[in-house]
Amino acid sequence: MIKHALLLSAALPLIAAAAPAPKADPLAASFRAHVAFLADDLLEGRSIGSQGHEIAANYIAQHFARLGLQPAGDKGTWFQRVNFAESRFASERETAVMETGAGKTVTLENGVGLVLSPGDLAGPESISGEMVFAGYGLQDKSQGIDDFAGLDLKGKYAVVLSGAPDGMNSEVAAHLARTSKGIAALQAGAVGLITVRTLKEAARLPWEKFAPRARLPRRVLLGPDGQALGDGAGLKVRASIDDAAAAAIFAGSAMSFADVQAAAAKGPVKGFPLQGRFKINRATKLERISSPNVLGLLPGTDKTLAAEIVVISAHSDHVGVKANPKPGEDRIFNGAMDNASGTATMMEAATALVKAPPKRSVLFLATTAEESGLLGADYFSRQPTVDVKRIVADVNIDMPILTCDFGDVVAFGGDRSTLGPTVAAAAKAMKLGLSPDPQPEEAVFTRSDHYPFVRKGVPSVFLKTGWTDTKGGMACKDAERAFRLNSYHEVSDQLDLPFDWAAAAKWSRLNTDIIRRIANGTAAPRWYEGDYFGAAFAPTAPKAPKPVAR
Repeated sequence: MIKHALLLSAALPLIAAAAPAPKADPLAASFRAHVAFLADDLLEGRSIGSQGHEIAANYIAQHFARLGLQPAGDKGTWFQRVNFAESRFASERETAVMETGAGKTVTLENGVGLVLSPGDLAGPESISGEMVFAGYGLQDKSQGIDDFAGLDLKGKYAVVLSGAPDGMNSEVAAHLARTSKGIAALQAGAVGLITVRTLKEAARLPWEKFAPRARLPRRVLLGPDGQALGDGAGLKVRASIDDAAAAAIFAGSAMSFADVQAAAAKGPVKGFPLQGRFKINRATKLERISSPNVLGLLPGTDKTLAAEIVVISAHSDHVGVKANPKPGEDRIFNGAMDNASGTATMMEAATALVKAPPKRSVLFLATTAEESGLLGADYFSRQPTVDVKRIVADVNIDMPILTCDFGDVVAFGGDRSTLGPTVAAAAKAMKLGLSPDPQPEEAVFTRSDHYPFVRKGVPSVFLKTGWTDTKGGMACKDAERAFRLNSYHEVSDQLDLPFDWAAAAKWSRLNTDIIRRIANGTAAPRWYEGDYFGAAFAPTAPKAPKPVAR
């Protein structure tokens, strides 16, 4: 037995020499360290205006400083201060009193048959007005849509259907639903916007799951003059009502609500005046919040192309802590995947790119208040610290799923500009696929921080890990589904998730290569001819012919 043990011990060095242990990837370790810091309990979920988010912003800024980037915020600093008005209810109970065309008075309570937002003015208020149904509430000349045409809305409530008609491109529909309803209602002189639900929306999100959104705080961007910024800023009331309440306010009008829902399932519905009045009663308290975007600039090396800027963006904020946790319950929404992982990607791209700067300049932008409605990116697009005309592209990173060794990548918006082929080339070089949007009905292209850049005419993509794994299976689809079901905006989005740090390093290298290819490209990215967003927001910019599908 001793002889055999001696022989085995003599053989061990030979085995070790034949199969050395794999070396740890320094990039994987560095990526993990960034996520570990940003998602630590001490940062308490990085909610805007909190000390935890300020610490995160300073951590990112000091990383930029160590790399030798140039501060690109306000007045030579790393930061662009963004101011918000946060409104909360001061009342214990809010109501809407409806006088219907059938001669009835119906009172709705906020959180029951009504979801009402706080106001923009401190103190109690009652706002009453007649009501006008305005179809889906959409307005876009290029699409020949004007649901407000011929309607008198001055001093009245605009009642609109949720979403947009079927048959429209999902991303265009989501864009119009997000922006034009409030803008057009305000321009028409309406005092408020009341949303009623389509059959499709009611099936997608039952009212009992939507109603808990009542009484949530509301955050509004403030400009340098202290006035509200944003789509439809200035509307006094935004509310949604359940189907029973909608049926009541349509009573005695040109169409019943049931008929309106049935017609809306087939296409646009023409508006008409409603009978009765709508009156809200609420009290609001206001608080001013300040939170920073963080910006670092890597100057380009080419005398001509350095004037052009490629942006890589990722939001550093998350949703904070639970308001009323149970004793002993985890109360911190750490946001490890969402979006410490995206922020780490941006920081590692900066680390790599400074070692060999590209021809064009690169702006690294850590945004605030994405979780409040893309507000930090929106503010930067409205009050840029660099000339927005110099920005030729934005690559946005938000919540890549890094619990699976992904075999493909999705570039939301890649089919709208020449950024798509650039992403495809970088993916191919790493033996990864480029997959189309797996869920076009979700209109993801309008739902992260690249979208404000799109609205400034900048070709943009939003990059995420795909659904296939490196073995050709769909394990990464299952991984994303598990995260979304169990950890998205939950306290379980923390470092003990089954992160694949080797996949995170691969993700970082892919994004760095994409940025480098854009920044070194002969021509700046261009929208494709005929693309809706390119035509709407960059009408005079040169366009590229769209490749013919094979």
